[in-house]
Amino acid sequence: MSSISAGLSRKNPSLLIALADLVIPKLAPTAPATPPIPNMATKVTALTTKRDAAKTANDAYESARAGLVALKATRDSAADALRDEHTVVISAVESEARGDAALLGASGYPLASAAVQSSTPPAQILNLSLTAGDAAGTLDLTFDPDGLAKTYEVQITTTHPIDGPWTTSAQPTTSYTKLTGLTSGQRVWTRVRAIGSNGPGAWSDPATKIVP
Repeated sequence: MSSISAGLSRKNPSLLIALADLVIPKLAPTAPATPPIPNMATKVTALTTKRDAAKTANDAYESARAGLVALKATRDSAADALRDEHTVVISAVESEARGDAALLGASGYPLASAAVQSSTPPAQILNLSLTAGDAAGTLDLTFDPDGLAKTYEVQITTTHPIDGPWTTSAQPTTSYTKLTGLTSGQRVWTRVRAIGSNGPGAWSDPATKIVP
């Protein structure tokens, strides 16, 4: 016996709206055409109402996101300029203090701690989060950093969050990375582990999101 396989859980809002635009005129064709399936009028009316609401909300979101891209670029540029200025000030403080811990501490900047050798690997990564990227097919990934990590390994799967298979997609040195080249509308799972001088730590719990 045949059945429908719409893959609704893998469709993003735009794809769900497009599917409604395909289905509605087929189930409720313009008169004098006869609907191919009887007793669907009430269901099609409800589907149309939900489609219109989703379209309005999605249009508003896309419009706001376009504005956020410009705001993010402005914010990042300003943050980069501030970071550079911090570097200039720190260099000047260090030049004047000449290694004097009291003078360096008086600047308000945190002092570098002496390197501590550890015989253990990093801990399990916590608070892994996936959010929509600025462009279609991208996700932003963040997590809590680990002080013993020299690098991180990010893996991704589109099949099963436990059994995988998992594929390494990035090896960042910071607790933020952008995942690109993903398929819009597809659900993905990611996991991360920290890698230190004494090997890798435990994998994080998986995080999941449908790719925008």
